[in-house]
Amino acid sequence: MAIVTKSNGDSQVTVNVGDSLTKNANATIINTGIASPIIAYKIALAAATTGNLAAELSPSTAGTPGAVETILGKLSSNATILAYQIDAGTAGAQQISIIAERSAMSASDYQTILRTLGNVGSRSNVYLSESGGAATTTVTSSGGIKWA
Repeated sequence: MAIVTKSNGDSQVTVNVGDSLTKNANATIINTGIASPIIAYKIALAAATTGNLAAELSPSTAGTPGAVETILGKLSSNATILAYQIDAGTAGAQQISIIAERSAMSASDYQTILRTLGNVGSRSNVYLSESGGAATTTVTSSGGIKWA
């Protein structure tokens, strides 16, 4: 019979997969169920150059992949995407939040890749490249999974 040790009010006995031996570190993602370290990315798109991301969750009537599928497809060639969340609000910048494992690239690398794609919208314009000298897409990983 298996032995189960219960712990109340303390995460010290939680098995953690990470890149160091620190059990409790402020703002470090504690990974308890995946066999490799994970990382969270926030992809922010400028509202002025981005159509409605909610409409871009599905392909166009002609079958052209939506912006979300295009972005996730481009990033998944270098990381295994475990989960993502779309914030398709129209006020301010819209964003895509991603949890990935086994990422081979940094947030800066992903930002460079996405900015080369230009307009990826299938139902509206979703520009990822620079427009008029102002960067429209930024990718960060410094916030961990604190996306709100």
